[in-house]
Amino acid sequence: MAMTILHAQNLSKQYRVGATLVNALRDVSLAVEEGEFLVVMGPSGSGKSTLLHLLGAVDQPSSGEVNLDGQRLADLSDKEATLLRRRRVGLVFQFFNLLPTLTAEENIALPLLIDGQQLRDHQERIDQLLDLVGLSERRRHLPDQLSGGEQQRVAIARAMVTEPAILLADEPTGNLDTRIGDEILELLRRACDQRGQTIVMVTHDARAASYGDRILFLKDGQIAGEMGLVPDGDSSAILQRLGELEM
Repeated sequence: MAMTILHAQNLSKQYRVGATLVNALRDVSLAVEEGEFLVVMGPSGSGKSTLLHLLGAVDQPSSGEVNLDGQRLADLSDKEATLLRRRRVGLVFQFFNLLPTLTAEENIALPLLIDGQQLRDHQERIDQLLDLVGLSERRRHLPDQLSGGEQQRVAIARAMVTEPAILLADEPTGNLDTRIGDEILELLRRACDQRGQTIVMVTHDARAASYGDRILFLKDGQIAGEMGLVPDGDSSAILQRLGELEM
């Protein structure tokens, strides 16, 4: 029986914009099993990125709680939360955020360096990740010598180098064309299937969502529905559900 690696209970997040109180997220509860690939979808402004930030301890909820990898996030000090994000959460964004003066290999190793670890103790893991993302032959290349797809591959390997409990991806293919985007999605799927990596991915793209095991739909900051595995990557049912949400 799969273990629940992430559990969120009654999450709400409010922001004040001038005199207006904005409810970005309202009473959201969910659970993610170890090794699951969960996709979060919804119209623009539905709370997708806000939810991802709360799940990864990047931001704090106005109410509700998150339990990640056996840790209740509300119980952590700022320093403890920082260490949890560094060691147990992998983050992948639409923009690659690579350091331009570091090689692909050095960018992948960066979280270990920041954590004060010796790279020689983790070279085998770094080599395996370079192989997983298909960049073993380009390990010495700087970011400006890599294509956009290759840079995103580096970013994914960097997010996985600490062997995180969960990888959170926010529109990871949003800055890539369809063919390269599909390669990135296949890479994430492979990381889940071959390495047991738990993934939560936010996307507005039905094709991207079809790579997940389960899809959670948000609307106006609340869960508006859920869908299981999509047969053979068929995104038509996902598009139909999105259309219903936007009506």
